[in-house]
Amino acid sequence: MKIFLYTRMLLLKKQAFSTLIWLVMPLVLTIVLVQWMTDVIEDGQIPIAIVDEDNSELSKAFIQELQLIDPLNIQVMSKQKALYALEKNQMDSVFIVKRNFEKQLRNNKRNYLIDAYSTNRSYFYFAVKENISSLAQRKATQAKAAHEVKNLLNKYNSDIHWSFDEIVVEGQQREERYELLTVNFSFYNKSSTPTEKDVLLTPWGIWAFFTLISTFYLLDWIIKESNHPVVVRWLQTKISYITFFFSTLGVYFLIMLGMDFLTYQLLETQFVWSEFLAIVVFRLSCVALALFVAVHMKNTLGYYFITPILTLLLAFLGGAFIPIESLVVKWPILSELSPVYALLQWDVSLSWSFFIVLLCIYVYRKESSRFA
Repeated sequence: MKIFLYTRMLLLKKQAFSTLIWLVMPLVLTIVLVQWMTDVIEDGQIPIAIVDEDNSELSKAFIQELQLIDPLNIQVMSKQKALYALEKNQMDSVFIVKRNFEKQLRNNKRNYLIDAYSTNRSYFYFAVKENISSLAQRKATQAKAAHEVKNLLNKYNSDIHWSFDEIVVEGQQREERYELLTVNFSFYNKSSTPTEKDVLLTPWGIWAFFTLISTFYLLDWIIKESNHPVVVRWLQTKISYITFFFSTLGVYFLIMLGMDFLTYQLLETQFVWSEFLAIVVFRLSCVALALFVAVHMKNTLGYYFITPILTLLLAFLGGAFIPIESLVVKWPILSELSPVYALLQWDVSLSWSFFIVLLCIYVYRKESSRFA
């Protein structure tokens, strides 16, 4: 074991810096790109100032729902600061939730609930006004429905005693349950299925792409050392080359797995064993692919040339850049063409697990025959 470690350290001495770079590259570039995309999205949002003069539970809930609208960057501030920011063109427009907002809604009055301010540079004012007006009308409609329900309960002397808030909450739950405003498009004579919003790029898709690249370049030692003339000297040593080969591969895998564990801890808020298992299998798949390519290459130039091509192909087939869920539904075989897809689904691919086992057996027999 000491001889193995000493030999490995001697071989790593000249390429320690490049090895370290390839190890940390997936994590660093993933964090940088995710932060950059977050900044781009935030810069693309419309800055809107909201002034809450009522400061009631209903007005706070109204503002919270406004903050869920993707294109809007809602900032709650005082009236003086909001109008000053509007004057300095720091805000596109200002909306003021007037006093007695909750009281008026509870009394079934829906006029003059919100004041709006804009300038000649408020390019998105009308679009934002429609969004806010729509939400205000929805709140007013919920309040009116609650009044009607209470009147009916009183009219028929019902034993059910619901407060105004309970009726509103029940109405919201029914609205979400039955999806009253959701329509699924379908062609004639074809069934429709609800679709979810696809995310173009995800942190794990970015990480998977860079991990594929780094794994290939980390394992270029297979070509450099297997084809070196000094390899024949292993025939006169106590440790066989096959033992050294797979021991080195195991050490590299454990180091890469340590980086994967650190990455998972940084990118995810909660540790889930099934998800980390999917990462382990993905890493094994990457190592197996790099191993398969490396043992069939005679020089590093061809290996370096084919690596980015193969990586891009696997990333696209796995949905790292473009969602392929609709294609997988039509052609299920696509889910097995790349280990990236299983990772993004937090799943363990049985076909790739089988491939890893077969490849290890194949490489062992192939390398053993060279030094038999």
